[in-house]
Amino acid sequence: MTALDASVRRDLARAALNVAAASSWRALTISDLARAAGRPVSDLYGASLSEAVDCVEEAFDRAISDNLEALDASQTVRDRLFDLIMKRFEAMEPHRSAVLAMEAGVDRDPILLGAQHQRHVRCARWVLALAGLEADGMTGNARAQGLGVIIGQARAAWRADDAGDFTKTMASLDKNLRRAEDMFGRWAGFEAKSKPADEAGS
Repeated sequence: MTALDASVRRDLARAALNVAAASSWRALTISDLARAAGRPVSDLYGASLSEAVDCVEEAFDRAISDNLEALDASQTVRDRLFDLIMKRFEAMEPHRSAVLAMEAGVDRDPILLGAQHQRHVRCARWVLALAGLEADGMTGNARAQGLGVIIGQARAAWRADDAGDFTKTMASLDKNLRRAEDMFGRWAGFEAKSKPADEAGS
């Protein structure tokens, strides 16, 4: 399949977000998206609705790296991961209606569900890299798969949140990051926890 260049992918992402909320996403065609993007349909050769969703998800992933200097360098790994992932949900929020329209029916389609998980894993690799954690090799792959599941769980909570309210999203993300920290510790990239005094002295 012909790869779309970066400028086309950006325009396709914007077009998809602009039309998804106002239309039946599954009924849209590549010609519809080309018109919305202001491009000749030939620029979208090889594209599909699934590719358009990929472009949208890439745009949200890239938003995570905006203003990284504002992050607290003294944060724990868990807090750093939490803040980076929340930046993605903050980028998604203004486009809530469009994102929900594109996700309609995903939970009932194993192929689309699998594709969504792979997008979450791709996001997880980017988050791990931005957090300064290994995202390659056997350990990195395991971390990305695990963090991808956590991102997917937080996304399900985001869908259930009221517009502009991240209460459920943050609760899910915090709970599952803490669980990963408790279960896998340094192997998953978290700092080693201090042992209780009585345990350390035994």
